[in-house]
Amino acid sequence: MWWRELQRQPGETPPAGSPGGLSVDPSADVSNRAVLDTSHGPISIGARTRICPGAHIQGPVTIGMDCLVGNLAMIRGKTSIGDGTRIGFSTEIKNALIQEWVTIGPQCFIADSKIESGAYLGAQVRTSNHRLDKRTVEVIVDGRRIDTGLEKLGCLIGARAALGIQVILLPGREVAPDSVFAPRITVEKNLPTGRYRLAQQLESF
Repeated sequence: MWWRELQRQPGETPPAGSPGGLSVDPSADVSNRAVLDTSHGPISIGARTRICPGAHIQGPVTIGMDCLVGNLAMIRGKTSIGDGTRIGFSTEIKNALIQEWVTIGPQCFIADSKIESGAYLGAQVRTSNHRLDKRTVEVIVDGRRIDTGLEKLGCLIGARAALGIQVILLPGREVAPDSVFAPRITVEKNLPTGRYRLAQQLESF
């Protein structure tokens, strides 16, 4: 169950000899204008990863090799980011499990969610992680509705899925692997692998 994987993410034990729970590979390029805050947990940054000016990382966070964290991005709260992942300008990521070679565009909000390998998220993709009626989030598994018991839970985005600009995902939803969602779709229910777009009618005036 993907939401249980999120719950199991521990705050990593800082490597021996690392100052204040901070471990940065010597080949990483971390701007002196980025903030690395280990007051809530350790931070680990892998080889050849670049952290741009203005980025704010609040542990516990693990970032793999060959990643890019863009200007003014914020990463916080038990987050793991796999090798080769690219995170755009002003994106916020919270309590997320992000696998390898994921692309997340600028101004996205990814919270309490899992993103599988090779997924692509265009600009301003948002995962909603909280129900307005304040009930706990439910998920659908094999046609069965399961109450996760969680007040905050985002979504699962499957491997190699591609989401266009301003796609919104409601709490507890799943995007099937290899799916394509055109811009500005709100994902309200789980759908099989496919290519989806909004029907649009334009009128002159």
